Amino acid sequence: GIIVYFTHWFPYAVRARAMSGLIVAVPFSLALGAPISAVLLNVTWFNMKGWQWLFILEGLPAVLLGALTLIFMTDRPRQATWLTREERDHLEGELAAEARAKDSAGKVTIWEALRMRDVWLLALGIFATNTGGYALGFWMPTTVRSLSGGSDQAALLYSGLYYVCGIVGVTCSGWSSDRTGHHKWHSAGAMVFAAAMLAMSSIPGQSFPLVMMWLCFTGLAAYAWPPPFWALPTISLTASAAAVSIGFINIFANIAGYFGNHLMGWMRHNGATDRQCLLFLAGWYCLGGIIVSLVRTRRKSAALAASV
Repeated sequence: GIIVYFTHWFPYAVRARAMSGLIVAVPFSLALGAPISAVLLNVTWFNMKGWQWLFILEGLPAVLLGALTLIFMTDRPRQATWLTREERDHLEGELAAEARAKDSAGKVTIWEALRMRDVWLLALGIFATNTGGYALGFWMPTTVRSLSGGSDQAALLYSGLYYVCGIVGVTCSGWSSDRTGHHKWHSAGAMVFAAAMLAMSSIPGQSFPLVMMWLCFTGLAAYAWPPPFWALPTISLTASAAAVSIGFINIFANIAGYFGNHLMGWMRHNGATDRQCLLFLAGWYCLGGIIVSLVRTRRKSAALAASV
């Protein structure tokens, strides 16, 4: 829903950068949440255990900010009283011109969009990538604890380094892909690079600091692919077709979260080593990158991106 919402506010030439501004909150919150969670796990306030306080205190901000979003955000720029008339007119004009350009190339209906080759490639690409990505996110503290031999709290702190690198990756990829217009290759390249770094971390006989370095590089790439990826469905589809396509693609993304996490758990339960699990995750990232590289896009002019 947020991805569709962004198409109502940001022209294509700056959309990946806008997505970076949103998605950077994910690694930032995880980097911040890791040490906070480590502290909360040790508290016993009012006869409640640490994990209970962790759920309460880390859940409340989402509830409160969700309510504030409903109150302060508007559906379209023309409804935003916190913009000047000139700013509203400029934004609406840019977005209307973009919509007219898409319509002049031929309207795409919802059902036609769901039959398009590229929509299916994006859906399968994010399914493969998220199969590795969700499993990596859920199992990162467990894997780091096993590799380091440290405590749960130490594993959470080490995991925070992974997410700090993710902040850098997500910020740089949005800016770079908008500047060059190569959204597909930024996305696919980051997926393959994440696979390579995970594979490097699985090499036996390495010290933990070296393994952690490879994992930090993985975090850099693992959060670099979403901003340019989510710009791809909005390039040529009409608003209604793009909305349905994004929802369809996101179905595959969410199924992957269930599939990858449970498959990883099954592997751990059946005695898979950390090295085997890391290679398993690397394979899914690599497959996702290969699939996304097959998407056909009309490259936008870098000059247009630079002028906005």
